Amino acid sequence: MTALEQLADWRSKSEDKRGKYPLPPIVYASEDIHKMELDKIFNNEWICAGHVSQLKSAGDYLTIDICGHPVIVLRDDKKDIKIYSNVCQHRSSRLLDGAGNTKLITCPYHSWAYNLDGDLRGAPHMQKAQLKDICLNELRSEIWNGLIFVNLDQNSASLAPRLEGLGEHISKFNAASMQVVHCYDGEVDCNWKVLVENFCESFHLFKVHKTTLEPDTPTASTIVMPAGPGYNHHTLDIVTGKHLADGDTDNKDHLCGIYPTTTLSISRKWAIWLSIIPLGFKRLKFRAWIARDLSDGQQATLSDSELNNILTFMDEDKVINTGVQQGLEAGVGNKGPLHDYERTNWDFAHYYAKKILDE
Repeated sequence: MTALEQLADWRSKSEDKRGKYPLPPIVYASEDIHKMELDKIFNNEWICAGHVSQLKSAGDYLTIDICGHPVIVLRDDKKDIKIYSNVCQHRSSRLLDGAGNTKLITCPYHSWAYNLDGDLRGAPHMQKAQLKDICLNELRSEIWNGLIFVNLDQNSASLAPRLEGLGEHISKFNAASMQVVHCYDGEVDCNWKVLVENFCESFHLFKVHKTTLEPDTPTASTIVMPAGPGYNHHTLDIVTGKHLADGDTDNKDHLCGIYPTTTLSISRKWAIWLSIIPLGFKRLKFRAWIARDLSDGQQATLSDSELNNILTFMDEDKVINTGVQQGLEAGVGNKGPLHDYERTNWDFAHYYAKKILDE
């Protein structure tokens, strides 16, 4: 069977008396499927590009690339967040790199300059009559609990309605008021769905993260919450440390996948989330953000031990995910039923099948 036929067959048989089943290996190991994902998912879905705390002042900006489409996220002179293609309208040069603050967006090639509202300000040696109505290509954006999302498709449905059921749980953590204290980029030799699924289930903590995560958030405390059209959600009890404010009763870590590729872990202590972007069918890049609420006196930076712990468990996952990808390419696995703690991945799989087969 072709990859699409195998995916359709999986959907028709994804659950039986033994339980729920993972996606067929071919969808993690096919160049044809990867090209289809770019068209049916990444060209018209909501991708996390940053957090409002990274853009405090007019002119603050950050950059990110989404499957070959370079993007600028900035705060304009009116203090609104805008997202533009990071592409000069003259000869398509990349405009900005990294993050910083600027009063004008100036092209490094021929010095065309754009205001923060995207309008062309000036172009040396060009006649004004030639430059009428030229402006940067503005992309759709939405802010959800402080997270900034971008969509390359002007006609896609809004993000917020798809996350209504999740928002009532996440909003109590005041993520919009948190401050990003660390941000970094990484790459992993695996399919993007492997990392999404890894983050969205905690069944592996007792084995993979035996000394890093399991002592604080034990696997056995997993509760899988109802999923929605744009997310999955589960919680873990936080059994060590002091994470509760006076009168607070939610001493849990909430982990969720915001489809397709934002993975979020949030508690009273802090929030950690990833934006995962494919570089091919068996390699990905990600940007990771770590934010915390500074109103209760927490430090605006991570301690060496905190950062080391995060990087350690991320490296533990990297080793596992690389091995999973090698197994998927062999094409003989993913035949056993999922544990109840992994139902989040089954929910994600049905979202994925709908995007590939029906849209």
